[in-house]
Amino acid sequence: MRYVKGCISLSPEHDYPLLRQVLHSGFVTHRQLFEFMRFNGEANERPTSTERARRWSFNWRIRRLVAHGLVHRHVVGSAVKEFVYSITAEGTLQLAAAGEGYVGTADRANQDGRELQVAHATELNNIQLSLMRAGRLVRWVSEVEIRSRNAVREFAYAKDYDAMVSVRVEAGDATFALEYERTAKSETDYLKVVEKIDSERHVDRFFYLVSSADVLRFVSWHFRRSSRLVCFGLLAEWYERMLDTDVFEWSCRKYRPFRAVLSGTSPSHVPGCGPEPLLIPSSLPPL
Repeated sequence: MRYVKGCISLSPEHDYPLLRQVLHSGFVTHRQLFEFMRFNGEANERPTSTERARRWSFNWRIRRLVAHGLVHRHVVGSAVKEFVYSITAEGTLQLAAAGEGYVGTADRANQDGRELQVAHATELNNIQLSLMRAGRLVRWVSEVEIRSRNAVREFAYAKDYDAMVSVRVEAGDATFALEYERTAKSETDYLKVVEKIDSERHVDRFFYLVSSADVLRFVSWHFRRSSRLVCFGLLAEWYERMLDTDVFEWSCRKYRPFRAVLSGTSPSHVPGCGPEPLLIPSSLPPL
């Protein structure tokens, strides 16, 4: 079959997975997108392809999608030092025609505050990739999917979380709602967030990864009376220790490894919790 000049024939094995990843990432750098495709097994044209051949194929494919208006290519030097991609309206139409159900937050190219959006989205990509490299990631549900689910009230989460993450731990798979805070919101905003999380019915663990000790202090303080298991950790430590990151939670009033939170260890069985004095490792910020 011959196609009209200017049209594009998309590969179900290679083009559609790439478009889906761009959609679910919101914004994604060139290197991140290639790594996602490697983990998903979509960057290889053939199992025996060399690294150079895989990169050439990926570069050709993304240039082709940009040229046909399915993907935006941005230069956002204040956020990252390489090309950044986002989905276009035409790209979402192609995905919808192929059965993709999560296309409601497409085409962010002209929205205000793009630099902040890019910085936030690409850091979330880094967090996801860190779990994939470690072989810990079971499932990553993006904000795009969460927003789509939240459109149906009977199945809605209380909040549009940055991601819903399932990881492998010794006790089995564990799921938590992830929020990444690069900069702090206002006190009014956090009071609303606390109310939403306290009303959540579908998940019982919440994890805030934050950019600095000052942001950790400010954000966590608003959850001191929350009835839910909400913990707070530093992003820099996450990249060093991942599931062994020391996280703070008000139910315990002490730092403990995130792994212990995921394994279901009760705060009452953690030394230093409850009525004992608050003991804070010197490397982490006191509250």
